[in-house]
Amino acid sequence: MSVTLLIERDYLAAVVTAVRAATTKICVACYEWGWYEGQRTGTVQDINRSLCQAAQRGVTVYALLHREAPRRPLYNINNKTIRNLRRHGIDARFALSSKVLHAKFWVFDQTTIIVGSHNISSRATTSNAEIALLIHDPHLASQLHGYFLSLYSPAPTPSS
Repeated sequence: MSVTLLIERDYLAAVVTAVRAATTKICVACYEWGWYEGQRTGTVQDINRSLCQAAQRGVTVYALLHREAPRRPLYNINNKTIRNLRRHGIDARFALSSKVLHAKFWVFDQTTIIVGSHNISSRATTSNAEIALLIHDPHLASQLHGYFLSLYSPAPTPSS
């Protein structure tokens, strides 16, 4: 097992690198996820671009976002992202649980995870004090993948 502490903007580069390295599957859960049309390179939109490219090269991508009431601002932010991700072939949806999906995590190829406080938003990489851990450990990745599947409704088949 290897663990790397990601402080503030380190998260952006680590996620993009892990997305680009993924070969089979990416699962991501997030509370707030922004989509920023035309945002320059070196910003959170790099995550969105790299995920779309991963889907284009055949990586299966599942994205789960928190669902707010339709008139709340977060609903519009996450709904826009879901629509854009789906347009690029990504299976993106709102969490249907009655619980608040406040967890923020990634599972890459069931071998690597990133877990931390970062939403996928401009504030998370420019204004907030955020931390995350990048962990290479197939056992932990398998456990977190199982948790992701428990949140994803209806869940993708275990083999997918």
